[in-house]
Amino acid sequence: MELTGSALLGKIYGGLMGKNIGGSLGTPYERGFGQDDLIEVKLEHRLYPNDDFEVQMAWLRLIEDRGLNISEHDLAQCWLDCIHYNWDEYGFSKRNLRLGILPPMSGFFNNWFRHCMGSPIRSEVWAMIAPGLPDVAATYAFMDAIVDHGGGESVYGEVFNAVLESMAFVSSDLKRLIEYALNYIPESSMTHKTITIALRAHEEGLNLKEARRLIIESAPPEYRRIAQYSPINLGFEVLGLLYSNGFEDAMVKTISLGYDTDCTAATVGAILGIMYGGDYIPPDYAKVYEEVVTNESWGGVSNIRASRTVSELANRIIKITYRLLSSQGGRVFIDRNGNVDWLIDPFTVKPSGPWLNYKPNSWTLRFTGLEATVEYPNGPVLKPGVELPIVVTIRNLRLNPLNLSYIVHGVSPKAYQVNPVNGGLIAQPGLETRVEFRVRLIDLDELGAVEHPVIQFTATDSPESVNVTLTILPPVVWFINRVDESDEDVERWINDALAGDWGVIYRDGYDLGLEDLISKGQSMALVGFIHNPGDTRIIHVGVPNNAPYVKLWFNGEPLLESKEKYILRPNYDGDGRNYIDALMRHGWNTVAIKIKRVDEPVSAHFIMSESGKQLHRGLTDVTQHRKPKLTA
Repeated sequence: MELTGSALLGKIYGGLMGKNIGGSLGTPYERGFGQDDLIEVKLEHRLYPNDDFEVQMAWLRLIEDRGLNISEHDLAQCWLDCIHYNWDEYGFSKRNLRLGILPPMSGFFNNWFRHCMGSPIRSEVWAMIAPGLPDVAATYAFMDAIVDHGGGESVYGEVFNAVLESMAFVSSDLKRLIEYALNYIPESSMTHKTITIALRAHEEGLNLKEARRLIIESAPPEYRRIAQYSPINLGFEVLGLLYSNGFEDAMVKTISLGYDTDCTAATVGAILGIMYGGDYIPPDYAKVYEEVVTNESWGGVSNIRASRTVSELANRIIKITYRLLSSQGGRVFIDRNGNVDWLIDPFTVKPSGPWLNYKPNSWTLRFTGLEATVEYPNGPVLKPGVELPIVVTIRNLRLNPLNLSYIVHGVSPKAYQVNPVNGGLIAQPGLETRVEFRVRLIDLDELGAVEHPVIQFTATDSPESVNVTLTILPPVVWFINRVDESDEDVERWINDALAGDWGVIYRDGYDLGLEDLISKGQSMALVGFIHNPGDTRIIHVGVPNNAPYVKLWFNGEPLLESKEKYILRPNYDGDGRNYIDALMRHGWNTVAIKIKRVDEPVSAHFIMSESGKQLHRGLTDVTQHRKPKLTA
């Protein structure tokens, strides 16, 4: 199986051009919520910046600077250094990273959007540096996806796309490519299910509208109308490929399916461009979309080393491609002219990788001679009356046993205890040794915004000495009480909560967890006490919900009132009706929420972020686990 150097470059260029075109054509039709039916599409030849495209330039710079052996931790650092918008899962995962929660848990904890499209849209760079090496492309895609989608369907979406695109360098048999890429993701996943529905619908001769309906109806109700829900969009992507005839028809049909239109059209364009090369792109499109534009001008990204043109970007990527191919000795041969010969049929490569069996509530630290995996079976939040287990697993990479002692430093003794505080273990070569630590709360008022105790492991008669930093968070505390429908005496609510007359609930994050707390026909009030150690500032607050009635007060002032059900979409930016800017004072602030249930259980979140036209960065210094002391 061979490919000339010029053909390889042409496929990289074609994939990038298709990506740029599809993302721009789909942007005017992108919405936060999915449409009921197929939409009418009139293609507009205008170039738009797109996160699908520019984030991958950040990844390319990372590889250019640090080499091929990057990890999920390198990608996490790149997120914080280069990507500044906080849309949906981007913002939630970056807040976790800033708190010290590492991948994949950074994408898993307190992240409602871990099943959404942020990662399947970033697959092309991995396929392009690993053409015909599906397992390699999949491994990079997995490391990428878990940073902001750990434990989510979107991990499978990016792996699927990366494998398909990697194989599109060596085959143009579309159905074979789809079926092969499906082997890389669990059959039990929703992503596998929606793609299989798309394949069967096409085989059975269903029209595009009917195939679309089947995919949407297969999704869980809470995500069925979320335009960025990745399994639906992966199914739409496959429909766009299977039901189209030519590049422009593929763009129109993919966009007509609606939902995350810039992402699906961009991926379809990239796949077709890789399969058939740059010459497949209509010349009039290539002229318009040769330029690369980014969100750098307003601060959405920085430090990404953006290329000015698609051609320039393709030439940067192929340099990395040859470096990676050259490292695959027995699988690939490259002659002096840059022609590539795959010595092993890529379709015979069997899927195997960490994405098939990993723990999203953990992270792994790699040191010389050993690895340490930190696992939080119940999450990182320490609550009253419940011990918090943290499991540290040491894997010995040495050829001889390691006799390790450990001691826990940096504990806040007035706030919590860690047991055991010290001990020892013998780690056998190539094996794992597990130590479970249990954290017990002493005084919630003494707990900080984030606690970072450190476990120091030191080897006897060996140079290994490593520090494993833990992350422990306080709960979000709400004082709750059932109230009459007409009761809006917020001052009395606050005083009763301060006096200890209301019930108390402890939450891990933004989700209020009210589904089982409010009975039909009842209203509930919630009061929270927020402490801001910083200066007085304007923040962005929201109470996204699906309840028939919600009202929000901040520092006693009514700010929001919603009188009809809406689709739940709890992000930082807002859903168009349940968010507003508010003045947060230095020191103590109060929030009060009133929620009514009529029939179906209600869901609601309370979210705070920095105020900003488009950035809305999540807050890490503000806490809601204590209450001010009553004064006489």
